Amino acid sequence: MLKKITSFMLAVALVPMAAFSAAAAPAQAAIKVEYNKKEIVFPDQKPVIRDSRTLVPIRPIAESLGFKVDWNEKTRTVTIDKGNDNIRLVVTQKIAKKNGQTINLDVPAQIVNQRTVVPVRFIAEALSYKVDWDPASQTVLIADQQTTQPGQPQTPQPTKPTTGEEKKPDQVVLINDESVVGKTSSLFQIGLYQVTGKVDPKSEVIVVIGDESYEAEVKADGTFEFIGDAEDGIRQFTVKAEKEGKKDTYEGEFVSVD
Repeated sequence: MLKKITSFMLAVALVPMAAFSAAAAPAQAAIKVEYNKKEIVFPDQKPVIRDSRTLVPIRPIAESLGFKVDWNEKTRTVTIDKGNDNIRLVVTQKIAKKNGQTINLDVPAQIVNQRTVVPVRFIAEALSYKVDWDPASQTVLIADQQTTQPGQPQTPQPTKPTTGEEKKPDQVVLINDESVVGKTSSLFQIGLYQVTGKVDPKSEVIVVIGDESYEAEVKADGTFEFIGDAEDGIRQFTVKAEKEGKKDTYEGEFVSVD
């Protein structure tokens, strides 16, 4: 009987301690996004933090900024248009294209709960908006870029830190992104790969598959084709074009034709 009473009293003593511990545990604040101090509503997938990077669903934000957003399920490509600006990015790639120019991303675009999310930096560099972060309220602050009125002094913009991933000034448009196609099939655990596309006719083209680089012949009309074999299971490829010291890069995913 004494053991039962002791056990009961110990259980009663532990209940309020457990309740206090649960109440004391801080809940992670939900990340919010505001455009010109007005909150953007996300109907399903909310912004998330992955590997210390803030990722935001691109469609609600782009549409709130007046962009038209399209999704190609077959190529897993997001297309964003507004006025004369055209932005393209492919899920799992760490680059985007704005009017043909390459933009490097901190982390690749990815799918979370059937929604495409991108790093916050993409909003600033691809959509050309000012982006700040308020850690106290866990809020991404998006605002129109300030324009200088006549007679007003220009406010110097803060210099962005440079990284090895920044686009080099000698990078130009040499590759027709829409024309590049990668196909793969498997034969006895050997991957058979084909990459075709169109580039500037005077370009030199290198196709990178896995850890290997292959030179592709460019025809007079600018079309090229590479066919070869490598380790089976490779999903991504890179096309590099160079002309007179100018460079362009395209990253794509193979489509299985088995």
